[in-house]
Amino acid sequence: MKAIILAAGIGRRLGLNYPKCMADVGGTSIIRRQVASLSAAGISEFVVVLGFERGQLQAHLADLPGQFTFVVNERFAETNTLYSLYLARHHITGSFYYANADVVFDRRLALRLHAEPTSTAFAVRFGSCGLEDVKVMVKGRRITRIGKQLNPAACQGEFVGVARFGPDLAPAFVETLTTAVEGGHVQALKAYFEEAVNALCGRWNMTPVDIGDLPCCEIDFPADLALARNSVAPLLRDQPEQAP
Repeated sequence: MKAIILAAGIGRRLGLNYPKCMADVGGTSIIRRQVASLSAAGISEFVVVLGFERGQLQAHLADLPGQFTFVVNERFAETNTLYSLYLARHHITGSFYYANADVVFDRRLALRLHAEPTSTAFAVRFGSCGLEDVKVMVKGRRITRIGKQLNPAACQGEFVGVARFGPDLAPAFVETLTTAVEGGHVQALKAYFEEAVNALCGRWNMTPVDIGDLPCCEIDFPADLALARNSVAPLLRDQPEQAP
């Protein structure tokens, strides 16, 4: 099985001169921890979408086990995650995991997604949401809507940026990404990939998997990085690059 990791962004708000997924949290970088955690769930193939300072990131991952394929988003400064995933569309075949490269999580999250019997599963922190969160509306065990623009009061939780997609969804997902980008919709360049997912919610069962008890943190601002280092890192299970 493969994982597609989106790591093209600049991370302007952190003011770093290297990709923010290379920031150290708990003794290793965010992205190396992701690779180790996903490997524990049986993933050996990684497709990484690069952009900002891509040479640094390729070198940073060069010694890791597994098969790595790099896709370059030359337009990283003007696009968002929907466009980055569109560039990786030829790798959306069969089952695959998805991760935003700026999310700190340990192997328990990946293993929980792996254990979910539904073919498509999203890691969700249930509870109140903020305006900036990627929010989900849930009915029963099914996500009915997803996106940043949803009314927080009408939502049941936050999608934390890690998911597993089933093989039945792949062709429709690729078609939706392609239509958005190649159909002349300029706004698609700035859109989040969740907008493509939202278009498919009515036709496919996407199961929210509760990860609210697990340490997890998306890194957008300096305060997030400080929180991850000071509060989240001590809760992460074991050394991420050891064998499970």
